[in-house]
Amino acid sequence: MTPPVQTHSGLNERDKIMAFVGILTVLFLSSLNLTVVGSAMPRVISDLGGFHLYAWAFTAYSLATTITIPIVGTISDRVGRRPLILLGIAVFALGSVGLGLAQNMEQLIILRAVQGIGGGTLMAMSFTAIADLFTPIERGRYQGYTGAVWGVSSVVGPLVGGFLTDHLGWRSVFFVNLPFALLAASFIWRFFRLPKPVQVAGEDRRFDTLGATLLAGAVTTLTLAMSWGGGTYAWGSAPILGLLAGALGLGVWYARHSRHQTQPILDLGLLRDRSIATASLAGFLVSAGMFAAILYLPLYMQGVRGSSAAGSGLALAPLMGGMILTSTLSGQFVSRTGRYKKLIVAGACVAAAALALASTLSLTTPMWLAVGTMVLLGIGLGPINSQLTLAVQNAAPREKLGSATGGNQFFRQIGGTLAVSLFGALVNAQLAGKLGAQLPAAAKTLPAPLQEAIASPNLLTSPQASAELGSALQKLGQPELLAQITAALKDVMVGAIDEVFLVSAVLVGLAFVAALLLPERPLLGRQPQKAALRGEGSAQAAD
Repeated sequence: MTPPVQTHSGLNERDKIMAFVGILTVLFLSSLNLTVVGSAMPRVISDLGGFHLYAWAFTAYSLATTITIPIVGTISDRVGRRPLILLGIAVFALGSVGLGLAQNMEQLIILRAVQGIGGGTLMAMSFTAIADLFTPIERGRYQGYTGAVWGVSSVVGPLVGGFLTDHLGWRSVFFVNLPFALLAASFIWRFFRLPKPVQVAGEDRRFDTLGATLLAGAVTTLTLAMSWGGGTYAWGSAPILGLLAGALGLGVWYARHSRHQTQPILDLGLLRDRSIATASLAGFLVSAGMFAAILYLPLYMQGVRGSSAAGSGLALAPLMGGMILTSTLSGQFVSRTGRYKKLIVAGACVAAAALALASTLSLTTPMWLAVGTMVLLGIGLGPINSQLTLAVQNAAPREKLGSATGGNQFFRQIGGTLAVSLFGALVNAQLAGKLGAQLPAAAKTLPAPLQEAIASPNLLTSPQASAELGSALQKLGQPELLAQITAALKDVMVGAIDEVFLVSAVLVGLAFVAALLLPERPLLGRQPQKAALRGEGSAQAAD
């Protein structure tokens, strides 16, 4: 009887695949939460109140995730991935239960941060664990599957969130995480069994508490500055300038401190490797294009064009369809050829071109062209994220896989945070500068509360907001203004969205240039299936 074929990880083929199923479930759990909650939040606000805290339900999760990713990435190089995955599942599940029982917005925000710690752990460990299970030549294929899972969750999440909120109440949106958490934990506990990292005698393995504090402080102050700038406070105000100065000071302090640490929380020394530095820069820039699409394509389709889609997930379906297709196919290509740079370069080129095309969208653009632009953007983005992760893992020392992968994801998170703030500032500037000139004269004399309602994009996406404004105008004897105001707002908004896409096209174009400079190193390791066909009982591949 032929013995089970051993793999790069030391697991037999069956256990390796089952462990990978567990990793995909973990990734689905963490990525689904990013989209499913958005559909429930308006109902949450209605029940719990605290509209002024609305944004913090998302900011708290994003902030906790960003801080957690590099910390757990570094810790995993010491203790292994399995304990942290199980811990992340437990924390995420506990946070979800707490959110389902929250009684006010303050509790909800705190519990979202707890859930973000678990989600950040799961996100970081999902991508790193693939490097533990598979040889470099195999990783391209399996990293490609992670992109497909993320795409599916992005489409399914808003639909599931909306359905559960409408039929079972918003609390069910948080409890639905529990079955996936239990399933993921069972797969990881049973099949993801790898040797613990080797302990080097005499190595200083103390946790860098000061480094973690400095990094968390830098990320927190930067996030607060980006969240409050242009809204709560003017960009040139003392609070925002103080926060930006604090972020810079803490960041410089962390950089100087980390040089003297054996295992820093975010190992900036890895950036001396050209592959890791270039891939991190490209990931940082590509995040801009990703967030531009996720935030503003639904606004264009539903708000400007009046699409009948029930939720933003349907508006993003063409984009995610393209992403799922090329993410999966690119992974297969890499595992067969061992070449990944061409895919990253081609993907960045296509994505930049698609964003440039998106910057020409108008009120009269044929719908087939708008949808085709989304598909083209998804086709471009599909190969980039998974293969940039592969490039980083292929360049990193094996003992620092967790730190390198976590660092790459950290820079992407920061890129996304900055992009959201930049795009929000661009849209607000367009509204403030151009809407007044487009509005009919009668609209400029309306009471202040109605002026605020007119200047909000919610008027285009929320039937309730439109109905409330229409009712107020009816009482004032000016019902005809609603159509004129809506037309003016659409005209200004499509110009603002076009500007967002143009800026993101430039940023992704810079990512294309960075990708051209990315060194391509050979992907080592034979596929165990081929070894088995040659009759070899074991195919222990070298990294």
